[in-house]
Amino acid sequence: MIVTGNIHAVLTGDLVKSSRLTSDQSREAMDELKSAAAAFNAVYPGAIHKEMDTFRHDSWQLLLNNPVFAFRSALFLRCILKMKSSAGIKFDTRISIGIGSVDFVAENRISDSRGLAFTLSGRGLDGMKNAHFAFDGSFGEPDGWHDVSLGVVPLLDCVVTDWTPVESGAVSAALLGKTQVETADYLLAKQDAVPSRQAIGDSLSRAHWSTVHDVLARLEEKIAGYLQA
Repeated sequence: MIVTGNIHAVLTGDLVKSSRLTSDQSREAMDELKSAAAAFNAVYPGAIHKEMDTFRHDSWQLLLNNPVFAFRSALFLRCILKMKSSAGIKFDTRISIGIGSVDFVAENRISDSRGLAFTLSGRGLDGMKNAHFAFDGSFGEPDGWHDVSLGVVPLLDCVVTDWTPVESGAVSAALLGKTQVETADYLLAKQDAVPSRQAIGDSLSRAHWSTVHDVLARLEEKIAGYLQA
């Protein structure tokens, strides 16, 4: 499929410290990521192109039709993995976001596609050291994204990395737009526990969700503004 000139977001990621995971744990984590991408697309229809592409035993790639959802989906994917962590095992994923033109989208495997968004996303992941988030945008005014890639994203990464499984669960529901009542049912299905509204509120407070939400809204507004320019 040729999509010359279209601006998309590409998310490329891999499991954190996958060598410490058993084959079953690695497979479970990758299955969770694929399910999470599908769940996100169900709430935000059309945001994701087809389904997540996975390769090797710990790597994945996702193409977003709407770049506005790049950061929201990235946060959601990390939350879904982090909420499965326990004292004995830690689950997380690195994610590199690239926004730019896409020249060709492969029908069978997203990772076989071509375009600047794919290049930026892959390059960002290759350049990561201790970080879990990276971002590079190539549309609009490039200088306008330096504050995001060099300032906002690293700070956002620090906040998310510190989230506990409980906090990650509460934030994952909030990212889908769920109320606290809806979150209780959501977490029951995910974690076999029914937290009170107070507990959910406390988790969101500890996760600094209000601030993260404001940052997320500003990023989405900024991306939308460049797309409409």
